[in-house]
Formats: sequence, structure tokens, C-alpha cells
Amino acid sequence: MKVFIWGMGLIGASLGLRLKQAGYQVSGAVRSERSRSILQQMGFSDIVTDTESCLRTLAECDMLALGLNIEDCFPAIDHVMEVPALRDRLILLDMCSSKKQLCDYMQQKYPDAAFVGCHPMAGKEKQGPEAAEATLFEGSTVFLAAPVAEPSVRQRAAREAVAELWAATGARTAVVAPDEHDRIMAHVSHGLHLAACLIARLSGRLNTEALAASPAAGSYRDMTRIAESSGVMWNEITASNRDHVTAWLRDLAAEANRLADDLDAGKADIAALFAEASAARSRVMRK
Repeated sequence: MKVFIWGMGLIGASLGLRLKQAGYQVSGAVRSERSRSILQQMGFSDIVTDTESCLRTLAECDMLALGLNIEDCFPAIDHVMEVPALRDRLILLDMCSSKKQLCDYMQQKYPDAAFVGCHPMAGKEKQGPEAAEATLFEGSTVFLAAPVAEPSVRQRAAREAVAELWAATGARTAVVAPDEHDRIMAHVSHGLHLAACLIARLSGRLNTEALAASPAAGSYRDMTRIAESSGVMWNEITASNRDHVTAWLRDLAAEANRLADDLDAGKADIAALFAEASAARSRVMRK
């Protein structure tokens, strides 16, 4: 199968590396000559940088994987769907962190397209093709969200092909409704990135320059690592999942206020809090 990856940053390039190892034919597109040069050094020979070349290369491909930010996916999809031969033949998948906005767009504009919304639960705080790893998706979960509740024969076949593609990366797949996906992400990903930023910003008020060494250790490192992610990228992600992220932040604030009140009153049961939190973490992070 020939796969074209439009947008080969961390996620797209990592996917390309693993698919090449699995025997897929991989081509792709990036915005800059710098990224193109990096990818060529990584072994990708067929990389283009403009829309016209994308469409020309796609004429020989079976599947289009969008590794773009969500706002860039819409015009890319429109360009592809305007070409009848591509609209009728290509399997499309995206790899954005939210699903409802894009799935709604596909259902409203292109309900017959062979489209599968995907979200690989893998990544790093570093971005760009130079951060790519062929093993990035190994053991991870990839959510599959289709824009139609009752897919056609073609759409079911597309979902099977996409699930097979992700299996080749070492990932496991799980089907979920788009809005339910976004609600879950607010709790286990999107909200956490904002919370990490708040923790880092709050600790930044400390005057630690006079200390001979850093006061932070493993707990601070682990809780704030994702605050080093791209703010531009996360601005788009949180905007695309605004309602669920807003609700999660308000729930977090309410939980923090209750704990603060209990601490202030001398009646906080910290041991019970840790026990409950540990059990909850085990339920969410089950194998």
C-alpha cells in the first residue's frame, strides 16, 4: 500500500519511519526545505513542499495520512476532495488530538468519503521531523473515530485498512465516538498540558536564583515536562476542544478549592486522597 503523509513533523515522520520498516511505500509533504532536507537524510526520497505536487503524488497513492495541525487539515482536505479521482479512491485519516470538529466537518461536507479520524496517544514535548522515532507508537493506543454512525461498506473497509496500518506500528486501536473522545482527552491529555503550565508558572514565582542548585527533583520534572510543548500547537488543540477543557479546568479548580478548605480546617484526609487517586490512576492506565 502506498501512503502519503501530508505533514511530517514528530508524529507524521515517526509514522513514516515505522511504515517503511513494515513494507509500506511512503511519500509525503512538508512546508520548508529545511524539513525536506532532514527527511531526505532520514531516507525519505519522495518529499514535496507545495499543494500542486501533493495532489500529483496522491494520484499514485492509496491512503492519505494528515499529520497537520487541525486548522491546516480543512484546506488540505478540500484540495483533495475537489479532485474526483482522489475523492472516489483515497482513504483519508487525520492524526489530530481532537476529533469532533473534524469529524463533523467531514460528515457535513463529504459524508461519502472514506475517512477515519485517528488520534495516536503518543508524542513528546519536542517537535519536528528530527525528533521522530520509528518506535514512537509501540504499545500505544490509537483512537479511531468515524464521522458517521452507520458507515458504508467502503467506510468500513477504510476503517479496517487504517486499523491494519496502526497495527503495523505496534499500536492497538479503539473505536470511540468523536465527542466522547474529546471529553476523555480533556481529562487525560488536553487539560493536563494546561495544568502543567499552571504548575510551572506558579513555581516560577519563587526566587531560586540565589540557591546553589535547583530545588526541583523528579516530581517537578515529571509534572511539568509537557509544559515545554509547542504553545502554538496547543492553542489550536484547546480551541478545538474548548467546551470539554473548560469544564475539566473548572472541576479541577473546585477539587483544589475543596482540598484547600479541608487543609485549612485541619480535616483533610491525605492518606485517603492518595489511596483514591492511586485506584483511579490504575483504572485509567490499565493495560
